[in-house]
Parts: sequence; structure tokens; C-alpha cells
Amino acid sequence: MRNILLLRNILLFVLPTALYAAGPSSLVRNGGFDEVKDGATVGWRPVGAKYVYRDGEGRSGTRALCFANDDPKFYSFPGQPLALQAGKVYEYEVWVRTEDLKGPEQGASVCIEWNDARGRWLGGSYAEGVKGTRDWTLVKGVTGRIPKEAASFRIQPYVRKGVVGRAWFDDVAVRERVPRPVSGVYSTAYRNLAADGDVTFVAATELPGDRSCEVVFHYRDAQGASRSVPGTVSDGAARATLPVASLAAGRQDVRAVARSGGRVLGFASCAFTRVAALPDRAVWIDRHGRTIVRGEPFFPLGMYWSGVSSNKVETYAQGPFNCLMPYNAPNSKDLLDLCHAKGLKVIYSVKDVFSGTRWAPKGIETEADEVRYISDRVARFKNHPAVLAWYLNDELPLSMLDRLTARRDLLEKLDPGHPGWVVLYQYTQIRDYLPTFDVIGTDPYPIPTKPAATATHWTRLTRDGTLGCKPLWQVPQAFNWAAYKKTPEEKAKHRAPTEAELRSMCWQCIANGSNGLVLYSFFDLEKEPNGETFASRWAECRRVGAEIRAQIPVLLSVEGAGRGLVGPFADETVSVRAWLKDGDTYVLVVNGGDTARSVRVPLGADAARGSAAAVFGPAPRQDGDAVSLDLAPLEPAFVRLRRRGF
Repeated sequence: MRNILLLRNILLFVLPTALYAAGPSSLVRNGGFDEVKDGATVGWRPVGAKYVYRDGEGRSGTRALCFANDDPKFYSFPGQPLALQAGKVYEYEVWVRTEDLKGPEQGASVCIEWNDARGRWLGGSYAEGVKGTRDWTLVKGVTGRIPKEAASFRIQPYVRKGVVGRAWFDDVAVRERVPRPVSGVYSTAYRNLAADGDVTFVAATELPGDRSCEVVFHYRDAQGASRSVPGTVSDGAARATLPVASLAAGRQDVRAVARSGGRVLGFASCAFTRVAALPDRAVWIDRHGRTIVRGEPFFPLGMYWSGVSSNKVETYAQGPFNCLMPYNAPNSKDLLDLCHAKGLKVIYSVKDVFSGTRWAPKGIETEADEVRYISDRVARFKNHPAVLAWYLNDELPLSMLDRLTARRDLLEKLDPGHPGWVVLYQYTQIRDYLPTFDVIGTDPYPIPTKPAATATHWTRLTRDGTLGCKPLWQVPQAFNWAAYKKTPEEKAKHRAPTEAELRSMCWQCIANGSNGLVLYSFFDLEKEPNGETFASRWAECRRVGAEIRAQIPVLLSVEGAGRGLVGPFADETVSVRAWLKDGDTYVLVVNGGDTARSVRVPLGADAARGSAAAVFGPAPRQDGDAVSLDLAPLEPAFVRLRRRGF
């Protein structure tokens, strides 16, 4: 599911101007490789035999970085250091020409990477490359916000490992992307439609540190008069909550305007509609972030599939899962009928239907082809009771924002009755993707090279990136990375998550706000890498899924005002979430770390008077107005207090 895009013509995918203003000139020195001093290419590291700086082979007969390689084991990164700043976003690019470039990876590309102050690799941003034989093509990427821990940076045009052939690089550039003061306005109402209750409008902001900055929301009231209300500005957003009854009936633009000292810095708006009653929809999202299926709350609990077949449905239906997401969406009503008969919902994938991308179906050459294909699928299957949602995007880049936004809008127009779900590894860029989805998931796959607590970190940043306006269906790792490696040596470096790791990562996601889980993946279990067996891995997934399913009535409860996250805790690997159900308080506490933790959770006076017992996990100790737990590494615990609290 990682990095699947291969662009036919990356010039089609220009970063939209709605989110960012033009940045300064390029931060790369000698991006065309033309400046030479004492025989060395200025600004760039020396290169080996497979990479050569050569005159006359650039885009305009200028100098170029040339790659020629027939050894699939060769891997090197020409590059130069950069001066970047934490918290900022950068766009980077290189022009590439290829000749018979082939191999298992994406080919000739460019990336920006960063290390911490001790020189340890922290991460990077990697543009999708090109292979085959291509004339000069622009390859572009956009970083997320540079993390505060990053201390050194480098830009690297390169050819990925395992790829052989020839490639030419020219005109490398990096520019800061300067965010708009107000990049968008969103609301807590699903699809900006509400009949009653309160609605919170949220403006995504990038404001100067000057305290004179303010954000004011403008709207029409129930009598049609123009009104305004100041927003509360914090954490890169401005918020204003209004009773739906105070807004004009029908559709209106709610506008957020940022000012400083009387000067307008920027503005944005969203189209909000007040209705007398919500429409009848097969599936939608309520104001608590819950999925509602034909009027009943539903917690999606499933796994990714490759394709649907009747024998696999029979096996899967014996487990605890209630949905599945097949990459190869059923083209047959019979398969959907079978899933429905077995009590399984299907997230229907149209994520590949973008012309110019690697996995586009045959015949998808233009935007008109895309619309025709999707319109046909939606018309055929939107009324089927097995359909849960449409899968709109699997990690496509932010440079496609306009197309991704248009795709979500198209699906809403064609089928108002089902939400659109996307999954991203770009967990630091969720805010920028907000116009493209109804439901979001991110896919931390840390095992074995990173800690299991990565699931906590990613889920928190994903939740924060939605500005509280969109629900989460997270994608925990159930697979072994060895299933995607080619050689025995590479496979030997990897393993599947242990059952304890899988269990912890799933509960970490839930504890940090996820209202659905779709594990990756069922079909990888069948590959049985490194001597694993499907039977043992499937049994582990079933046990973890069964434990979660048993608590779904609690996870879907919206009683009382205390439902939500608890904390924060000094130990960032500890996560806590609480619910009320039938008057009892339930507290989920998860140790995402690899060492034992003693955790004390404040509960409030009412809850403290209750009787605490373990639903699962260690026995809790009541300590005044708190509950204390001794958690083993990776251990989750669910505590029930039999008196109303919070």
C-alpha cells in the first residue's frame, strides 16, 4: 500500500494555489550542475562510477547528472545539504529523462531527507519516480511540516535500488511553500449539513505571532441578517460554535476572515446548509464521529483484501470482522450478495481511477474516462446493502489535491448515501488533505524497525490534522514486511507483529480517537513469509478482533458529557479514552511502550465513588479520585466503574 503512484506526466499534478502562496527562489545551489570549480561540481557531493556529471546532456544542451547502471544491487544517493526550518513545508523537483530504465521500484526520482542532531535518520519525503523510456519529465514532491527534531537536511536526485538502465537529471529545485493565512473553513457537521444541535466552524490558519491577529466568522442568521462572531484562535485554527437554529435555513457561505490591526490578511469559506430534517442516507457520520448504517451505529472492524472470492468469504465470515476492503472491488452483484448474507460490509474501491497513475484500469486515459467509469460503478452498486463506503485515495500525493477534491465531490454528487474514505501515509499533511475525504485513515506499519507506539503517534497527529471535523478509521499493521521483500536476506530482516504488538496497536488507535479499524491485510497472511502459517496468523487476528468486537457497544456509546480522550500524560506512550454506557464509566488505558508502566488516571469525584473492575487487563486500584493500573509492556486495559461518572 506504500507509494504506489507512477505518473505518466507529473506536469499535470501541480500543487494547488489555494493552500500555498509562491515561495522564494530555489534553496538548491547549482541546481543545473553547470557551475564547476577545480574540476568539482559546486554544491554537490562527488559521485561514483554509476553517476557522472556530463556536459551537453541537460535539458537545453547544458550539463546534467547522468546515471548508467547494470547492477541491481547498486544503490547511491548523489546530493547536497540544505538549510531548512522546522515547521515549514517545502516543494522540491527535478527534471528527469530515462532510457530503458527498469526494475521493481519506481525508478528515477528525487527526495529530501533529514537527520537529528546526532546524525540519526528521522525521515524524509520521496517523490514518485519514472521508469521505461521517457523524454524530460518533471518529478515533484511536497514535504510535510519539517519536524522540530530535524537538524540536518539533504536533497537527493537518485535512482532507486534494484533499477537498471540509464537516467539523466537536471534543474533540481527546492522552494518553501508559504501557507495562506486562512487555507480553508470546515465544520463538525457531516458534509456541512445539519438540522439541529450545535455546529462548530473551524478555519485552518497560519497567522503571524502578533497578538493583534483575529479571525471573525461571518454568516446569515435565522432572519437572514448578516452576523459575525469572533473565533477562538489556538493551535493553528480558529473556532466558533453556533446553534444550528440560529443560522439561516438553506445553503449559505460561512466565511472566516483573518485581520491584524484592521488589515485583512486572508479569508476562506465553506458552504453550509441548514435543513429541517436530515436526509435519509444508507450510511453517514453523526456528530460524535460514529458511522451510522441504516439508522444504527456501526464500528467498522475489518481487513484489507486483494479480491473477493466465495471460499475466502466463508473463512473470513467465521471471524469477528464485520467489513472488508478489497483492492479489486467486486464487479459482480453476486459477490456483494454473498458478503451481505454473511453480515459483511464492503468498502468499495475506486482509488485507482486516475488517468496517468500506475494502477489506473485499462481504458482510463482522460478525465472523461474517469467520470464515466466511476459513474457506472456507483450507479450499479450504490444501493446495494453491502456497500459501506467508497475508497477514494490510497496515498496519492498532495500535488494531486485538486483532482482528489474533485473526486470526493463527484462521489457525493453521484451517491449522497455513502461516505468517502481515504488512507494516507502522509500523516503530517492531513490538514492539507481535508477537502478530499469524509473519513480518514493512516497506516503506521512500524514492526520490526520502529516501536509499536508509532501507532499512537500517527493516530494523534491524524486526529489533530482533521481539526476535529472528520472521523478516523485507522489501518494497523497485521502483515509481515517480508511478504514484500525479494531476497532471502531481505526477508530475514523482517517479522510479523506479535499478537501482543497487534493487540496494542489496535487499541492504541482506538484510545486516540479512531472509530473504526481496517487491518492490513488478510491477503498478506496467505503469503506465509518466513515460515509463518496462515492458520496461526489468522488465529491471532481473530483473537484481537474478537476482543475489540466484544466492546463495540461501549465504543459506540455517546451517553453523558464525559465521552472522549483523557490526558495528556507525561508519558506519551500512554493513551486513555473514556465512555459512559448504561450509567457506568468505562476507561481504556493502553501502554504503547516496550517497558512496564504504572498509570494513574484521574476520574473525578462521581466516578471515584464507583466500584472499579477489570473488563480485561490487570485489576485496577482505586486511589481517591483516580484509578491506578500496573501495565505490562504493550498492554491495554479496560476498566468498568459501576457508578455514573465524568
